Amino acid sequence: MSHAAPSRTRRTLRILIPALLVLVWLTVAAIGGPYFGKVSEVSSNDPTAYLPTTAEATQVQERLSDFLGTDAIPAVVLVLGNGTLSDAQLQELEAWPDELAELDGVVGEVSPAIPSEDGVAVQLFVPIDSTANVGETIDGLRADLAELAPAGTEVYVTGPAGFTGDLVSAFAGIDGILLLVALLAVFVILVIVYRSPLLPLIVLSTSLFALCAALLTVWWIAKAGVFPLSGQTQGILFILVIGAATDYSLLYIARYREALRHHETRAQATRAAVRGSSSRSSPRGAP
Repeated sequence: MSHAAPSRTRRTLRILIPALLVLVWLTVAAIGGPYFGKVSEVSSNDPTAYLPTTAEATQVQERLSDFLGTDAIPAVVLVLGNGTLSDAQLQELEAWPDELAELDGVVGEVSPAIPSEDGVAVQLFVPIDSTANVGETIDGLRADLAELAPAGTEVYVTGPAGFTGDLVSAFAGIDGILLLVALLAVFVILVIVYRSPLLPLIVLSTSLFALCAALLTVWWIAKAGVFPLSGQTQGILFILVIGAATDYSLLYIARYREALRHHETRAQATRAAVRGSSSRSSPRGAP
């Protein structure tokens, strides 16, 4: 009886400890998963945020508002007609400065409508708040201008603000695409190497769990202002975590297969594989 109780306890721990570990990882994944869509809340793409305060670029950026007088970047609005704009169309466009000044994201005064020499186009300069989401502001501006445009005309938004909005739209969702491509590439390689569809799924699942834990940690650290987080850092974070977690998973699998040849039970092989994966020593001699 005295020997049966410790044996029963060991068997219980062998089941309970892995079950608790799986439960912890599932909980971390459930909590950290939603942070995939919240990383942009704590990230900034301001290049001066990653430069020292003594850098010339940082000093210029800090003094720039003194010369410009406002935190705005210009959007150039071009209204193009099918031919020479009529007097009625020009009258509608002359009322645009007051109407555009009331739109969300527009700060300061909008320039008067400036017609071209041939009378085919009209140009306006619209100041856009640079502290707001420029991409959303430009999308909203284009939607509003499409409704305000006189019949028979086409409206285009360009300039620094328009370029920034297009750039944001072009790179929107690129982190998700990058992550999917990385996972697919790793999955194909693992299927070819191990010739098993189940093992790659297990390895990639652990990588995704690790990524959820990393995102949960990094989000709160960036929110606390410990270090800045940029869009480039997000992409690097995804790839590094997936790559590192996959490498260690494969290393453990290799160590575990090797340990099975030298240990009688899977529990002993598991302990040896964990030790062998965390050090340079071979799992062969581990107890």
